[in-house]
Amino acid sequence: MLRVIEIENIKGIQQKRFELDILPNKPSLLVAPNGFGKSSFAAAFNSMNNRRINLVEDDFHAEDETLAPRIYIEYERPDASIAQLEATATTNTISNELDYFVINNPTKPKGIGNLYGRPSATLEIKDVVLVDRIPDNIQFGNQYRASQQRFGQNARVLPNPNAALANLKLVEKLSNNYQALERANGQRIRTRINYIINEINQQVGTSEVLTDWITAHRINDLKQIEYLNTIGNLINEYDLGYNSETKSYLVAIQLIWLYNDNPNNFKDACKYSNYQLDKQRFQHTLSNFNCTWKGIRASQTDGQLVVKFPKAIHISNGQRDILTFVAMLFRARQHLKKEANILIIDEVFDYLDDANLTAAQYYITNFIKEFDS
Repeated sequence: MLRVIEIENIKGIQQKRFELDILPNKPSLLVAPNGFGKSSFAAAFNSMNNRRINLVEDDFHAEDETLAPRIYIEYERPDASIAQLEATATTNTISNELDYFVINNPTKPKGIGNLYGRPSATLEIKDVVLVDRIPDNIQFGNQYRASQQRFGQNARVLPNPNAALANLKLVEKLSNNYQALERANGQRIRTRINYIINEINQQVGTSEVLTDWITAHRINDLKQIEYLNTIGNLINEYDLGYNSETKSYLVAIQLIWLYNDNPNNFKDACKYSNYQLDKQRFQHTLSNFNCTWKGIRASQTDGQLVVKFPKAIHISNGQRDILTFVAMLFRARQHLKKEANILIIDEVFDYLDDANLTAAQYYITNFIKEFDS
């Protein structure tokens, strides 16, 4: 729970103490008339980097750079202990405990000179950088032949794990289970797996006969091996063409070997696969909302994943608001990595119609559920 937030000398706030008692995983609405400091509240959090408060020129209180900015947070942890955290122009202990992100309106006016002797301007929508650095395209380097040699004379029973490694959603789940992959290679578990492999190698027959033998005599033993069952069950959730629980467990054994042969390469390959999945998801979401004639989509630019928008006059206000909001919400997901996170949403709902407002509420609700889980 966020019990107290104090802000000093940032934008329109000279000194203000907010006793809010903000509950985790529930949306909280700060309501006030114009000029009461809502945007200054957002600007305060937007000014923090991991080391300190770094104010831009327009955010100094009373335009006075000598006034020292400060943000103080009193945070009640899940274990009921209290953390007192502070950020200043030189330090930041808030970032040790909390990640934070601000979504605001990326539309900015831009002067374009004189028109018939009168100054004129246009609205521009700033690019939204979804991913600051696209991960390197690292491949898993599946050594199927090496796995067959390691398995032994009946290696023909092994399915090729390429289908598992090519499934982006499965890889996403594997990347959340590195500990299971590592511990499944512990001495005690490895001994149990090798014992079953030795038994399989004593059988005779085609790969189908061997698979049937494992299903009849050893699949329950494999399912009783901790950590191996975590990976085997994950694989079995997906329709990868293996068509049996037994084959899913045989693939799991190979993935455990692959991970432990080179954990860093496996993790780097997962990072790139997860990036590809996130990009797919975002493109799909964006296409659901993009009713404009402009081809608005995410593209790779200078090692970043960026959404470039047309001039504001080329799309409706509602379209602009919902498309930029969805893009910024995606960016927030990439930034909020700690156990406790603060998301502040400011100035994006001015023009949403009922349908787009419902859509925004839907995505916020799912966002909260995702972080809650």
